[in-house]
Amino acid sequence: MDIVYPARAEGGLPTVVWVHGGGWSDEKLTRRYLPSVELAELSGRGYTTVSIDYRLSQAAPFPAQIEDCKAAVRFLRANAQKYHVDPERIAAWGESAGGHLVELMAYTAEEEFRNDCYPSFSASILAVIPWYAPDDLRMDEEKWNGQEAYKRMFPIDEEEERLKMMELASPIIYAGRKNPPTLLMHGDADRLVSPECSKNMCKALKDAGNDAELILVPGQGHGFFDGKEYYDRIFGFLDEKLKVHGE
Repeated sequence: MDIVYPARAEGGLPTVVWVHGGGWSDEKLTRRYLPSVELAELSGRGYTTVSIDYRLSQAAPFPAQIEDCKAAVRFLRANAQKYHVDPERIAAWGESAGGHLVELMAYTAEEEFRNDCYPSFSASILAVIPWYAPDDLRMDEEKWNGQEAYKRMFPIDEEEERLKMMELASPIIYAGRKNPPTLLMHGDADRLVSPECSKNMCKALKDAGNDAELILVPGQGHGFFDGKEYYDRIFGFLDEKLKVHGE
């Protein structure tokens, strides 16, 4: 992981964990998977920012990816003083496949998808920002066979076992729980991940009494958003959910 915090940081700061996309498998993790300018601005606003890696699906199938993401949060809590992390104020932000993973980080229980990395620390998330996330991975065999990204993530020939795993990997099934505040963002012209995914997730979260908001970006396809207004909404959301009054 890459960790950035203000040069004159003292004590623990609100912390944002960025999780990259790339179909859970893209090895060319260039700047197009990292909002570097915006993360730098967050650090300038008094945040510790953390960009993490996770095992890609060609190296290890699901649930390795979410296990790694949750382990990263426990690592941060275990080393909170060293890296200026406030363990009580950690949020997650991710795009596409990373959006899927941050939802699982936020909505699954401590005992779910847990490995033995820093087991005495919590992987809980206080707030989450998923961008154009595939929220429901439940699909029939024909669709699974036709999409290499899903075949790499779930290389299970036995259909019943595969369907069970894909259901567990679907953030939508956890929406009915008491979940942390969520700011979803999705382009209304996205042809790779339908905006209906985020609409359905937002509705399910709200129906369960959770704090959830969806921003649909007009004319936007699958990819990072242009325009200061969208990042200002993100910064405002994080300030509201993570910052102590007066910071």
